[in-house]
Amino acid sequence: MAQILDIVGEIKNTLIQLGPNIAIILIVLSGIVFGLSYIQPASQRGQLQSVAIGLFVGGVIIAALTAAAEAIAGTSAKLLL
Repeated sequence: MAQILDIVGEIKNTLIQLGPNIAIILIVLSGIVFGLSYIQPASQRGQLQSVAIGLFVGGVIIAALTAAAEAIAGTSAKLLL
């Protein structure tokens, strides 16, 4: 059981360290892709805008998970005990 709690702790620490950087990269990349979509023909514009929205939503989700990492790890540890 202690090994599982150690794994949860390691995942939490990794998320806290890497999460903000990944979220910012995804959000900035979504802005670049969205901006570049306007120089493409109409058939590709919609596809690139969809990709940009997906990147933005992914960045927001990672930011939310990073903010809640401590609470998620604490709840997981309680459930495992």
